[in-house]
Amino acid sequence: MDIDGIQIPMRIIEERRNGARVALGKDYVILRVPKIPFFKADIAKHVEWARTWLQQLKAKKPHALERYQQLRIYQDGDQLTIGMHQFLLSIEKVKAESGRIRYEKDHRLVIRIPDKTDYDEQKLIKSLIIKFAQNYFLPMITQKVNYYNQRYFHKSINSIRLKYNKSNWGSCSVGKNLNFSVRLFFAPDDVIDYVVVHELAHLIEMNHSDRFWKIVADIIPDYKSKEKVLKINSPKYDF
Repeated sequence: MDIDGIQIPMRIIEERRNGARVALGKDYVILRVPKIPFFKADIAKHVEWARTWLQQLKAKKPHALERYQQLRIYQDGDQLTIGMHQFLLSIEKVKAESGRIRYEKDHRLVIRIPDKTDYDEQKLIKSLIIKFAQNYFLPMITQKVNYYNQRYFHKSINSIRLKYNKSNWGSCSVGKNLNFSVRLFFAPDDVIDYVVVHELAHLIEMNHSDRFWKIVADIIPDYKSKEKVLKINSPKYDF
């Protein structure tokens, strides 16, 4: 569906209900419509209603639909850029039950996906690339954590992990486990440094008190500008 030049993916779900309802899903707009046999023409009416609703939403909140502009379509021969790192995608369909990804020394990602039609190819490719990125960038985030910890904090750390997380850029548990979103590596290097320092500071203050922010500011004086970069670019920093 085209909404003022933005191509919006939509999923229509028929179910037992009295009226139509629209929800903004992670990857597509969800339109729930009444399940009425022999009245398929009503679906078109509900779709047009949803179009009007989305147009009104965009008029009130111009950034509400931006998440759908950032959806990537992966194709053979594409160049994938993650921060300062570039990878050439080599995608091939093969006789197999599952997908595989392999990193070659020439910065090529060899991706093999099943030669069948009963699954979402793009979803599988994305999951394979994320899995690769988690392994590829883990040593880099570990190096940053160790550098800042040894220089400023001198705290024991139980584990350091990279996850695909869209709700936050990092977290620190009471068990001294540091987790970072692999999406961070789309951001500039100094912004990644800020998130590392932010989570390390939680080893001292497990809150966002004034004392916590002073610890962060003493190391990253312009931390507010780093937060702004993440906030503005969050939809873009994704696979």
